[in-house]
Amino acid sequence: MKKYCDRSLDRNFPALKSVRNISLAFFTLLFLCTFCVAQTVATLPVKELNGPNGFAIDPSGNLYVANETGKKVLRIINDSVTENILNADSPDGLAFDNNGNLFVTNFYSGIVLRKHQNLVDTFATGLNKPADIKWDGKEYLYVSEYEKGNIKKIDRQGKITVIASGFKNPFGLVFDNSGNLYVANNVTGIINKVTNSGQVSFFAQIPGAISYLAYSKKSGKLYVACFTCNNIYAVSNSGRIMLLAGKGIAGYKDGPSNEALFRGPNSISISNDGDLYVSEFSANRIRKIIKAEK
Repeated sequence: MKKYCDRSLDRNFPALKSVRNISLAFFTLLFLCTFCVAQTVATLPVKELNGPNGFAIDPSGNLYVANETGKKVLRIINDSVTENILNADSPDGLAFDNNGNLFVTNFYSGIVLRKHQNLVDTFATGLNKPADIKWDGKEYLYVSEYEKGNIKKIDRQGKITVIASGFKNPFGLVFDNSGNLYVANNVTGIINKVTNSGQVSFFAQIPGAISYLAYSKKSGKLYVACFTCNNIYAVSNSGRIMLLAGKGIAGYKDGPSNEALFRGPNSISISNDGDLYVSEFSANRIRKIIKAEK
């Protein structure tokens, strides 16, 4: 945390470099620490996790998680009870459409499954290692192709179109309130912004490898789990990166976010109450940052 608080000072408050009054500097630093107010991190008391990957939250607030290694999708009720709702060969990304249908990428078989009530069918095929998916609210499902470096969109009839390319192992996808798409480049930690017209630009870079993204419609912030640096970051709508939780070392510790430890945080999702859910793939855990947005 110290590393990023220091960078924040240098970039946004350069006048502090020349401050000679110790008392003034102290109170200025105290004010800046409001960016680093500690939330609480807790572990969900759920079992049957086996390679927890992508998340989705239904209209009732239930959390869904893709168990990639376990080859199933689980629904978690009240943060404690798990229910198997779908079997798949390698589930990764999850997304609900406006009609309550659940869509699931299968990374290794290159398909997208659709679940409507108790029926499961194949919605799209022929994709190259599809990772994450998101609906744009305009009848298109967007999918990242990890190996090919493409972002594709799929219409309701299953027709597939490339809308952007040239990414480095694209993974997580989210839309903001204006319909811009954000793409997480897995290995580089770069987050790209794709406008409605398909223009691609650099937005921010996390200091490590990343998979999934979460977006807050309330604050306009992106949330990112860095699985190589074991931290959780918030990114403002201007691209400013702030450390939210973790200490940059692998471990396991609940409690205040500035003391909590993570081991390979992977997927991330935000609830309507402002809580953040974070999966730890290899540790088979789901962590919750309570009231990450107050």
